Amino acid sequence: MRTRFQKNQKGRKLNRRMNSLPFRKLQTYIEYKALKRGIAVKYIDPTHTSKQCHRCGTITNVGFHRTFRCPHCGLIYDRDLNASINIAHRITSSLRWGTRECPEQPNDVSVAKT
Repeated sequence: MRTRFQKNQKGRKLNRRMNSLPFRKLQTYIEYKALKRGIAVKYIDPTHTSKQCHRCGTITNVGFHRTFRCPHCGLIYDRDLNASINIAHRITSSLRWGTRECPEQPNDVSVAKT
């Protein structure tokens, strides 16, 4: 089905709609099953998820490479895995479950005597 619509000269917008049709069907099915079980479905803006470093937040152009390389902190990761981690960061921060930073270590640790 995808190749048939890619060769169609009707326009880019129609091709995009037709190519995303099976994904929308899957999305509707997931929404239905989640609603049935009382689970909220939350949508996250996927903009720059594969271009943003999940460690330091720097946005870089990755091109068509499968590997993400951050010029700022030196992180090397699979591009899709990096995007997945960024999506997880966005959902947790939007739900206020926590932050993406590591917790600060206390300067002075005192041990209580028993």
